[in-house]
Amino acid sequence: MTAPYDQDLVALLADASFDRIAPTPPVEGRPRSEPGAWAYESLRRVTAVLGGAKPLLADHRRLRDLLELTAMTDPTLFHVMFLHHCMTIGPALDYGARDDDIAELASARAIGAALMTELGQGSSSADIRTRAVYDPVTREFVLDTPDPAAAKYPPNVGLPGTPRLAVVSARLHIGGEDRGTFVFLVPLRDARAPHPGVHIQQRPPTALLALDYATVSFEGVRVPRHRWLADGAGIDDGGAFHDPLADPAVRTGRSLGMSRFACGAVTAGLAAAARAAVSIALRYSARRRTHDRLAGSVPALTHLNQRRLLFVAAAQAQAATVLARASTEDCWYVPDGGGRGSGPAPEVMRRSALAKVAADRLAEQAISRSRSAAGAASFFSENRLIEYHGLAMAFQSAGGDNRLILLDAARSMAAGTGYAPPVGEAPDHWLGLFRARERLLHEELTGALHAAGTEGKDAFRVWDDLSDLAERLAAAHLARVTAEAVHTALPVPDPHSESSVPHVRRALYLLFCLEETLAHTGWFHEAGLLTVEDTRLLPDRLTEVCHDLASHADTVLEVLGVPAEMARGPLGGEDYVADLSGSG
Repeated sequence: MTAPYDQDLVALLADASFDRIAPTPPVEGRPRSEPGAWAYESLRRVTAVLGGAKPLLADHRRLRDLLELTAMTDPTLFHVMFLHHCMTIGPALDYGARDDDIAELASARAIGAALMTELGQGSSSADIRTRAVYDPVTREFVLDTPDPAAAKYPPNVGLPGTPRLAVVSARLHIGGEDRGTFVFLVPLRDARAPHPGVHIQQRPPTALLALDYATVSFEGVRVPRHRWLADGAGIDDGGAFHDPLADPAVRTGRSLGMSRFACGAVTAGLAAAARAAVSIALRYSARRRTHDRLAGSVPALTHLNQRRLLFVAAAQAQAATVLARASTEDCWYVPDGGGRGSGPAPEVMRRSALAKVAADRLAEQAISRSRSAAGAASFFSENRLIEYHGLAMAFQSAGGDNRLILLDAARSMAAGTGYAPPVGEAPDHWLGLFRARERLLHEELTGALHAAGTEGKDAFRVWDDLSDLAERLAAAHLARVTAEAVHTALPVPDPHSESSVPHVRRALYLLFCLEETLAHTGWFHEAGLLTVEDTRLLPDRLTEVCHDLASHADTVLEVLGVPAEMARGPLGGEDYVADLSGSG
């Protein structure tokens, strides 16, 4: 599935001081309960080891390794890492920040933050109301929050004593005219206090992904000209504004495109968390004894219900990882020089956003299955599974709401914008089923929209009433492209090799396809794509594959590729009884 991780990074993050949950001394004298302190100090330590001379976005493989390993180590640390390296440094590079500001972030002298969404707009960034008014006398921008509903919520910037440099989205006004949403680099606080005019109200602690979340508003905050990330726009000496994108709506769309940096990071982190969860739960299941009335005392993994939970979870984790590995290049590409591009094509942005949705759904299901297999022990943070689950749950809405992304994609698919239904012969039976489902759902949706249009019905009401069908179409599209991606990534069998890795990867692909088909057997039967006999045999086929994989459990762990040092917590260890009882 992946080349081995950079062993220097593995050794670094395996150090016990990077374990937030296990008891360790306080960081710099701060109590362990202070949200964020440990994560920010850990980010600085990693930066010091890696050098910090240039942004990690210059080395996609190294950045991806770091994000995946931190997601396995601690989702909270991953969250801080991706916001700093991707959501702050990414837009700063892409929209044309100065070298000294990039250096301040790359060195972690200031920790990055992204202030996009506002209280009154839910999770949407399309209607930003924070204002940046150009002052032609001082040639600065004055940042203001017009009312409480426009406050930024919920960035993790509440911890005192930590210098923060944030990318802030604001609607630019020059000469009384709205020029669209731009991005500004704004220092929020230094080691002593928030900057003048920056109001930070820390929010109460949260149980999962525990950081220093806050609500932030601005009152007359002066932003120097060089910290306007103009992205090719400009203001001449006479105060005249020019923008190569011309239309404020297009400019706003370009600024919202910074979400691609999150998509690349989040898909990688979610896939890694899923693989870590399955690895821990699979090791635990192989060691945990259960008492069965018929078999007596046997390992939990002897039971079919455990095998189905864990091997389907492994299949979902494999699929999420394939998607993540394919998406980072698109998401993290920054043209040389930055600050002059129009951004990726709409279809690339859509593909990146959908990869995030797919990775989150697959990860949430895989982690949920792993928790179910682990039983009550999965509830406790020291065993890590609940921490991984918190990450997956958070990104159902964070980084773009999954359901809204699916609906937006379905709208584009129905309009034929950068999309055509799949045609042609499929490489195998399963892909043929998924292509047919997507094609038929597309025909159903476009047919319903056309019929409603000819009847002159209200466009909003029509689309709203068809939203369930639209979401099913987008989900079917995701299932198809995910299966195709996994199929394409499968290794070619080598008759001279004794490795069982190719066999296991193909078995996991088959499990993914079986599980996806079983979820829609009624629809496939009604569409004439599966017979009653086909449907009846699917569970038996899935059982057969799970029993086969049980004889290759060690290879499944090898395919998941989680370094033993990253499978933290008692359940993934050699002797969980000794670890949890304190007798080791």
